[in-house]
Amino acid sequence: MSLSPNRARVLASLALLGLLASYCAATSEPEDELKSAIVLSFLRYSEWPPGASADAPLMVGVVGRPSLAQVLRRALDGKVVNNRSIRVLEIKSAAEPHGYEVLYVASDRTAEIKQALAEARPTHALTIGESDQFLDDGGAVNLLLVDGHMSFEVSLPALAGSGVEISSKLLRYGQIKGRRP
Repeated sequence: MSLSPNRARVLASLALLGLLASYCAATSEPEDELKSAIVLSFLRYSEWPPGASADAPLMVGVVGRPSLAQVLRRALDGKVVNNRSIRVLEIKSAAEPHGYEVLYVASDRTAEIKQALAEARPTHALTIGESDQFLDDGGAVNLLLVDGHMSFEVSLPALAGSGVEISSKLLRYGQIKGRRP
């Protein structure tokens, strides 16, 4: 039995919708893809202090939600910024040994955030988070949803403490903590 062209298109569309639905169900947070794009922008428009090997990968550690670590790994692993490939590592505990230059804290638990930031401080890693209190706890960049759009806010003192310089071209799209919009 052969299918009419219209019926074949409908079946193909239904199959595609099924695949899309299963993909969306696998991602716990729909904005995680947007977060990974913003993280990539920060990697592209940032300059790390001298000392990191130009040949070594740019290490991004992720503490908290494993689903975000998977999305970041899928979106960033192997991409090249400033002649360095990106490598994403899931960190099970902030106390684990690490060699990352970026730490993404995907948690809203204050104790976990504070511990991760305390562990990152001596390494001078750029810290990125997504909780309301992230900057108050000492983080450098906080990703947030504003009126249905992904945005970010930055703490200049925390950024200075990391030694990472972020281009003003990128910073103009976000909010600077303590500065009026």
